[in-house]
Amino acid sequence: MLESTPLALLPLIAGVLVLTIRFYAREGAISIFNMSFMLATFSVALLVLYMVLLVLSLLPPYAWIGFGGFGLLITVTGIWSFYR
Repeated sequence: MLESTPLALLPLIAGVLVLTIRFYAREGAISIFNMSFMLATFSVALLVLYMVLLVLSLLPPYAWIGFGGFGLLITVTGIWSFYR
């Protein structure tokens, strides 16, 4: 089944890593209210929510598209923010 594939989590995990690296490298981790840090925190919360819903079998059909899409969006946003 596609909705249980761990590949759906890869964009979300990549987004968390990119935003965390950006936060520590560029801003020097001086503020927890920085947008990169807040997006990374929100991404971790979504990742935990995805795993909890998956374990409890409450994950709606094709929810992995939404979670993966959001992960891809924050990955691209994080990479883009390095260059602005």
